[in-house]
Amino acid sequence: MSIKREIKILQKADDLKILRTKLTAGKSTPIPSISLCAGTGCRAAGSDEVRDAFAKEIKKQKLQVNVQLKETGCHGFCEQGPIVVIGPKRIFYQRVQPEDIPEIISETVVKGNVIERLLYVDPLTDKKIIYEPDISFYKKQTRIILSANGEIVPTEIDDYIAIDGYSALSKVLQKMSPDEVIGEVKKSGLRGRGGAGFSTGGKWELCRKAKGDVKYVICNA
Repeated sequence: MSIKREIKILQKADDLKILRTKLTAGKSTPIPSISLCAGTGCRAAGSDEVRDAFAKEIKKQKLQVNVQLKETGCHGFCEQGPIVVIGPKRIFYQRVQPEDIPEIISETVVKGNVIERLLYVDPLTDKKIIYEPDISFYKKQTRIILSANGEIVPTEIDDYIAIDGYSALSKVLQKMSPDEVIGEVKKSGLRGRGGAGFSTGGKWELCRKAKGDVKYVICNA
């Protein structure tokens, strides 16, 4: 679960490196993790209740220091929710219910055993799949921006910084000119999600060339 701490403003790029080093120190041997999908589909299927059951059982078995419970972004396989992935092996459990939690903690998290009835069954082979990367839905995907989606907590900025988050921004601010940044965005082929699909780099270039002493950034989020 999340741990609240005071966030200090980073003044320079070296501050980001120092913070990242602190966040990753001592984590070469990962502790068991429980990644619970908290996307809209899984929440509609009852993931909030599953989360509460996990928190209660972890406390009951006094595993707060030894197990990490994380509510992550959508895993994408909404029809199988609520989805739970047990790390570091990434054992994939689907349609998990609160009553399943004591067994998941005792058998999988503590002992490393797999609970067969919670595994995904491949519709083409009728075989039960243990690990998330082996599931056909995920196997053919190459995730780039969302590659760490099932590992980081969206509301915890430290999780993102620990995996080199903001390193590209740091590079832009230190080493690249505005024209170089626009050129890189153009080269990427990034486009808007609206109907026309305008080139993002093209729009940035138009804004850069626009006349005026004062300019504004408007984020449509």
